[in-house]
Amino acid sequence: MSEEKYRASLVRAAAAIKDLEGRLEQVRRERTEPIAVVGMGCRFPGDADDPEAFWRMLRDGVDAVTEIPYERIDRRGRDEPASDAGRWGAFLSDVDGFDADFFGVPPREAARMDPQHRMVLEVAWDALAHAGIVPSSLAGSATGVFVGMSGNDYLLLSSGGQARDAHVGTGTAHSFGPGRLSHLLGLRGPNMAVDTACSSSLVSVHLAMQSLRSGESSLALAGGVNLVLSQESTETVADLDALSPDGRCRSFDARANGFVRGEGCGIVVLKRLSDAEADGDRVLAVLRGAAVNSDGHSAGLTAPNQLAQRDMLRQAYADAGVSTKDIGYIETHGTGTPLGDPIEFEALAGVVDGERCVLGAVKTNIGHLEAAAGIAGLIKVIQSLRHESIPGNLHFTTLNPRMRLAGTPFVLPTLPVPWPRSERPRIAGVSSFGMSGTNAHIVVEEAPPASVTAVGPAIVTISARTEPALRELIAAYRGLDAREVAYTAALRRQHYEYRAAFVDGSEPGIHRAVENPGPLTFVFSGQGSQWVGMGRELVDHPVFAECAALAPFDLRAELDGTRLHDTSVVQPLIFAVQATLVARLASWGITPEAVIGHSIGEVAAAYAAGALTLSDAMRLAVTRGRIMSRASTSGRMTAVRATPGAVRVHGAVSIAAVNDSGSVVLAGPERELDEAVARIGGRARKLDVRYAFHSPEMAPLADSLERELVGLEDAPTTVPMFSSVTGKAITELGPRYWAANVREPVLFADAVGSAIEAGSRIFLEIGPHPVLIGHVRQGLTDHAVDGAVIPTLRRDGAELLDAVGGLYTSGYDVDFAKIVPKGAVVTLPRYPWQHRSYWLDSASERTAQPNWLDQINALAPEERVAAVELAVRADVATVLRLSSVDEVPVDGPLMELGVDSLMAVQVRHELSARTGAALPAMLAFDHPTPRAIARYLLEMGSE
Repeated sequence: MSEEKYRASLVRAAAAIKDLEGRLEQVRRERTEPIAVVGMGCRFPGDADDPEAFWRMLRDGVDAVTEIPYERIDRRGRDEPASDAGRWGAFLSDVDGFDADFFGVPPREAARMDPQHRMVLEVAWDALAHAGIVPSSLAGSATGVFVGMSGNDYLLLSSGGQARDAHVGTGTAHSFGPGRLSHLLGLRGPNMAVDTACSSSLVSVHLAMQSLRSGESSLALAGGVNLVLSQESTETVADLDALSPDGRCRSFDARANGFVRGEGCGIVVLKRLSDAEADGDRVLAVLRGAAVNSDGHSAGLTAPNQLAQRDMLRQAYADAGVSTKDIGYIETHGTGTPLGDPIEFEALAGVVDGERCVLGAVKTNIGHLEAAAGIAGLIKVIQSLRHESIPGNLHFTTLNPRMRLAGTPFVLPTLPVPWPRSERPRIAGVSSFGMSGTNAHIVVEEAPPASVTAVGPAIVTISARTEPALRELIAAYRGLDAREVAYTAALRRQHYEYRAAFVDGSEPGIHRAVENPGPLTFVFSGQGSQWVGMGRELVDHPVFAECAALAPFDLRAELDGTRLHDTSVVQPLIFAVQATLVARLASWGITPEAVIGHSIGEVAAAYAAGALTLSDAMRLAVTRGRIMSRASTSGRMTAVRATPGAVRVHGAVSIAAVNDSGSVVLAGPERELDEAVARIGGRARKLDVRYAFHSPEMAPLADSLERELVGLEDAPTTVPMFSSVTGKAITELGPRYWAANVREPVLFADAVGSAIEAGSRIFLEIGPHPVLIGHVRQGLTDHAVDGAVIPTLRRDGAELLDAVGGLYTSGYDVDFAKIVPKGAVVTLPRYPWQHRSYWLDSASERTAQPNWLDQINALAPEERVAAVELAVRADVATVLRLSSVDEVPVDGPLMELGVDSLMAVQVRHELSARTGAALPAMLAFDHPTPRAIARYLLEMGSE
């Protein structure tokens, strides 16, 4: 080989080595990448229903342990606990409560669901909201769900109560707890229930970290849940001498005599740190590393192993890449047992060798949450980092004599210990040990400093699934800084059908979003909407400036002038305001999908529809106003509350406008007009004009306008324009059309009706002051459709943001990313779950009606068929959660209505409960429509 080739080979080899080194480094970074905690949710004893409430009870040293509530004793079917140790616990209130409607769970199924599963749904939803992650945005994503769960109390109660149906299996098996969450959100990442006894939730976090680091998951929800529902399970633990007879968990204390069982649920939302930073998430803390191992062979199956614990700790800190000298706080497993505490202490002493390390035990506050114990400790650590303080340990007076603090870095405080930020990141550890031998430890580091971001406009959006929930949220939002919370509320929260919006501290109204909003329709008001000072906030906009440059007078000066009753001035001025409003709304992503104009408002409508350029539209408005101002000042106009069919006009009086089915405008000479109005009767209002617009008197002026507009370039509309000249949709306009716009009556009611028939349900009135809202609402009423009409500007000084709020509450999909600048994710009030009680006995409340078929058979033949078909449709509607039985067609195939295999079983159960008869498992498959099922029931009842 020549020297040249040899050198070339060396260069290639060096490049290959460098490439391999780069790949290895990339793999190493991925395997050790820090994991960001971006959200948390919890429900712990002591009314700690969110992380901040949990922090307050820890900070205040609350002991949440109580005797068993009376309702729990009743639910367990016992009069009293069998032992003193079984008398105590840290209990949650309202364990039977669940917002089944929110999650679309039928009542019978909700009653069969383990309350642990229900709690996972609600707390996971809270955690996503805390993270500022919109749940619906996760559909189809590689989001993993890892939930620790080991208790089977509800299954024991189900067996004892002989409650057996298709929902018992899906409602109580552990896998269905996290599985239901992934199903609900459409998550495609790994999903698993984890049972390693007391370490279940921390092992779940460890698995979630691994899944994120491997790229298997892009986001993960991890945590655990535990409820103490069966007295038998408590007595089983008491038989192991593991429970404290006096109901106090005294971690590391000489009086330690066992733990107290506790309840709760905690979920954290996790992302790779790099992804969280790229997505602009709020980072609460960073998980640097973790380790899990087993005790292996120890003194007993349930006995801890000090050597195994030491190995696990070393592995965790090696995985985190941090020195054990830097650990400032360890949240211990700390069960308060004479055997477990000294072993854990000695294991820590053999690994942690810094100058000072605080030991804490959340079990002294809330007892031992078993499968949720580790997540409670992790959330406590994260809150301690955020609040720069470590809570004291309760019930500690004298160190366990088997332990020695001398020569160790450990302190066991009974009062809060300050833990301020410094130049070096603060680091903590969290331990959790399973009774079956699985140990886990997570290394937690403080979050990197958050960057300060801009705050947005003062519009705060609020929504809920029900009106009562929305009212609770509105009360919770009062007093918050609107500019600080606007970004999170608008762009980081799920939006539901019941809505409200705060704008600059205004009192919000409650609205239900229009179910099928259809195209957003801009309605442009005509002359009469002007007022002194209108649109002053728009004068600096480029569109207004362009209009001003095309006007033959000073537009800006005329806003505050005395010529707002001069048609030659007011018509181009109204157009300039409307065109500028269109541009401002467009910059926010709000554009018309259909337009309607009223008289001069049609000029702006044509411009917004793309049929006129801005210069041509301004020229048209100026020319129209100038020519119409030549009209005789002897004419007048009067609005009359009457139906068009009831109006009879004679002589020079004519109908100038039909605004809605009960509002007509007449025009003509003043004396004759007054006489015509008197003949009609009813309410009437004289308009503040001195002309008879849209009457035969305007014909010569219309001809002049048509002549002056020769050469006006028109283009086809890019969105539908519903003409108030023809009352129908038009696509092209020209000088002849604009002449008719001046001469012919305004058929506004017909134009609105055509828009409604085309699907429009949300109308936005574009103008200085709303004058058409009532007419459009009447059109919606006449067509018996749900809709909304929203103003833009008002004389009272309302801002354009009010219109955005109105669009949002009406159900329009506002693109808030174009309105509210990106800001920091902040904590907003927690969703107020609307709980109803669901328990095993409630599942059987609807008892069988053995005489139902007999009652049916007693009816006349024609009534009998209708009654059974109605009953079947009602049960199908119940299963599908439809609001009305009318939504279930009698001949509609159940599968096409959305009845899946599990729902088909549920339909059979509903009908079995109704009839008191055993029905075949394949009922809904062999008889696929309500009518077919009804025929089967009738045949069965006649046998």
